[in-house]
Amino acid sequence: MESMEMKLRYADDAEGDGDQRLLSKNGEITIPMEEGRQTRNCARRSDQKCFFADGVRRIDYVLAYELDDDEISMDESESQEVKPEDKKHSRRSYFQTMLEIQGMQLEIADAELSNTRFVLVHAPWEVLAKQAEYLRIKMPIRENDIGNYEKGCVESILQSINTFKIEEKYKIEEPDYFTALFSVERADQFIMPDGDHEKFFSTAQRGRMVHDLLIRTIFDPHRKDRFGIGRLLANGTYTAAYPLHEGDVISNTERKKRVKKRSKDTNVDENDRQLLYDTWARAARFYKYQPKSLIKKYFGARIGLYFAWLGYYTKVLFPAAVVGFLSFIYGTLSLSTDTISSELCNATGAGSIIMCPNCDKLCTFWQLFDSCTHAKLTHMFDNVSTMLFAIFMSVWATLFLEGWKRYHAEIAWEWDLMDYEVEEETIRPEFQLRVSGKCVNPVTQEEEPYLPFYQKATRHFISGVTVVFGLLLVLAFVFGAIVYRVIVLYVLHASDDEFAKTNAPILTGVTAAIINLVVILILSAGYRWIARVLTNWECPRTQTEWDNGYTLKVFLFEFVNCYSSLFYIAFIKGKFSGVPGSEEEDREQGRYRIFGYRPESCAPAGCMVELVIELAVISVGRQFFESFLEIIVPVLCNVFRNVKHHFPGTAKMRERWRAAHARRSRRETDRTISRWEQDYYLNTVVDHFLFDEYLEMVLQFGFVTLFVAAFPLAPLFALLSNLIEIRLDAYKLLVVNQRPMPARAENLGAWAPILDGISKLAVLTNACIIAFTSEFVPKVLYFLTTGNGSYENYINNSLSYYNASKLDVERDPKFDNVTVCRFRDYRKPSCSLRAELAELSGVVDCDDQYGFSLEWWHIFAARVVFVLVFEHLVFLIKGFVAYMIPDIPTHIFIKMQREQYVARQARREYELRQKSGQSDHDGAQPASDHGASEVNVKSTQNRADADMALAAAGAKQKYAAFRGREQEFNQRLPTGQP
Repeated sequence: MESMEMKLRYADDAEGDGDQRLLSKNGEITIPMEEGRQTRNCARRSDQKCFFADGVRRIDYVLAYELDDDEISMDESESQEVKPEDKKHSRRSYFQTMLEIQGMQLEIADAELSNTRFVLVHAPWEVLAKQAEYLRIKMPIRENDIGNYEKGCVESILQSINTFKIEEKYKIEEPDYFTALFSVERADQFIMPDGDHEKFFSTAQRGRMVHDLLIRTIFDPHRKDRFGIGRLLANGTYTAAYPLHEGDVISNTERKKRVKKRSKDTNVDENDRQLLYDTWARAARFYKYQPKSLIKKYFGARIGLYFAWLGYYTKVLFPAAVVGFLSFIYGTLSLSTDTISSELCNATGAGSIIMCPNCDKLCTFWQLFDSCTHAKLTHMFDNVSTMLFAIFMSVWATLFLEGWKRYHAEIAWEWDLMDYEVEEETIRPEFQLRVSGKCVNPVTQEEEPYLPFYQKATRHFISGVTVVFGLLLVLAFVFGAIVYRVIVLYVLHASDDEFAKTNAPILTGVTAAIINLVVILILSAGYRWIARVLTNWECPRTQTEWDNGYTLKVFLFEFVNCYSSLFYIAFIKGKFSGVPGSEEEDREQGRYRIFGYRPESCAPAGCMVELVIELAVISVGRQFFESFLEIIVPVLCNVFRNVKHHFPGTAKMRERWRAAHARRSRRETDRTISRWEQDYYLNTVVDHFLFDEYLEMVLQFGFVTLFVAAFPLAPLFALLSNLIEIRLDAYKLLVVNQRPMPARAENLGAWAPILDGISKLAVLTNACIIAFTSEFVPKVLYFLTTGNGSYENYINNSLSYYNASKLDVERDPKFDNVTVCRFRDYRKPSCSLRAELAELSGVVDCDDQYGFSLEWWHIFAARVVFVLVFEHLVFLIKGFVAYMIPDIPTHIFIKMQREQYVARQARREYELRQKSGQSDHDGAQPASDHGASEVNVKSTQNRADADMALAAAGAKQKYAAFRGREQEFNQRLPTGQP
């Protein structure tokens, strides 16, 4: 191919509208270079930061790439000799030319502080209108005339006492519209703000429509399967692609500084970005509701939906946190009246009972009084309120999910997501690059890359085996933590430190939990990388397939990683510790050993404290550690990115930077830097940043619900963490990061069934924690049977006897004459002890092998019955609540029906006008005007259908008022119309 010798110049089109065309000597593809100087100079005015040089055309998207030394030299010499091997330049040339062929308008700008070149993209009205119709975007067609609905008693009370409202001075009163799918042919029927096409679509909608063109535009003239800005970013052709933030963000501190300096520029542009910062991102607004409509307007529906869900989840955590805190307070206040802990802490009573050693040889006997602190802590979390709180949380989870469905229905109607249809997905660039096979698509009848079934099955099989291996590796770490607990407990009991001996279980639990937290955080980062590699290796065809595969892998990893140690403490620890004895005796009787050590057992008061410690350290520690990283990492990345761009590496780049810096030093303020360059230095938003946010909250939801019976303070800590999380995420998106690409989303996607599955699993886990981990069932059974309505002597009844003469352990001098010791379990006493001890003289059943006693079987049966009753009762309540609460509120149902009716009548009006030969300039007014062009065709069948639907929704009174207004309107219509 001949060398591409080009000399660029601009030419206005024939009509002189400023649309710039590319011209070259030999007809090759070209890129304009000189326009950047005009744009850069014009951008110094604050009112032009988001517009082209003419100050009229808005910048909808920015593409950026780095200039090398050769390109800088060419720019300075105003020559444009492109080498054949310069593939990046060729791809950029063709890509930008194809954008212009599709109607896009481009300008070029150079950076002030680096060797970066920007391609500014503007989409004119014609392009946006076609894109809106293609993407099935709904736009306002008529003002909402339903009016306010009557609030229920509960809703009225809550709204009157809530303190989370947005302050009146920050409220944005926006009209409420009915919307319909945009149509180019019926564009005059839609409400046009001030008749200005440029204001019809929001900046988020414009960005989304332009992005759709960017991902579908070809960049290789010889291969149609090479297209999309994503692939150009991946191969380095462009270094960034982003929509612009709207204006600057000025903090209160900056305002005070300007006032102190008596600066003339004390006013702040009230753009959406600044308004969001004032009402949403500031830490002082942590107790206020989020401006969800403004968030959606600025960032798009996908991000708006995430913050709406997070805000709703945080709001409903408030009652759970209050009830959990009250449960903890009850356990604390009732400690002084608890019979069991009082007996255990009585040094002359039950506390004087001599307990068997917790380990072999180095451990010695100890008195039950030594576990007094452990018993008191246990009562604080394991009391009668525990069961009630577990039932409450199970129902709360259902109310949360059902309430979210209703709240989502409101949001979906307001944001036009009700009948959202996902447009046909494009093939992932990575799939095109790695797949060599071809196949004709039966839908499009076009040839496209194809991966045979046997290759796909092989990839999925190997990926699945790798995932299983990863899960087993997580379990191996859990087993390592178990070994650590056993060994450390052995060492602490053998220590000469009295404090270490007395609090060995608590110290072991705390250190093990901290180590487990560190391992979880390390494995979490590693497994996300592995999941990404495996998903890429599977080579999914579309982005949805990639997201689903990645979500499944990461969630499985994180579920086992975060919850496995909790499941071990709750349901396994202490169940296989057996009875005291030597290693030889345990081997003869087939008892379990871990590398020669006895499995760890629970304290006399149970394993609830260990579970509380593990849950508190992992859940709370993980939440606040991730919040800390969300503060530090973006700031450090921002600093590094600025340093990197402000201190170029090569000599020519440094010379260019020094010249720019000299020009900048002669100016008064840094605000002269263009908007697109300021945004370029911000952190790039990763593709799956919302995935990580959702995953963090879903795992937190698991901590709050799955093990809440053990740690009633979990909702409180989750509430505090979420209040911080919302403001941190808001600050990152507004100040630290580039503006994300606005996108649509119908709902939570794959996370909704995951949340539903966790809420159902939580019923079973909490039932099993109360039945098998806590002492609730044995206490109740003792209270109703053996105790005769009292808990006295419960501790003595829950301990079994062991012949201490068989133990080969170090004996403290005060325990030299001990022949009998006790251990926590319901076992039959040895027959040799029955003759020695007077309290065992009435025991008929004995066993030298220490088998389970009859009481153990009674308790086990009671535990199983409790699980079945609890599970069925809670599921019955959950089902009843889910059945009684409709997914769509009545007032939303009414608005949906009315909107569909208005849309049908608007289409009918347009068809009648077409048939009657009316033209668009016959004085037709927008559909929102109550004039002659108003809807005038009222179908009797439509009225009947609406009446039936509204009556079924319980809205007769509201609909009657609406029909009255409709009849009054019809009386004003001219007679003789159909």
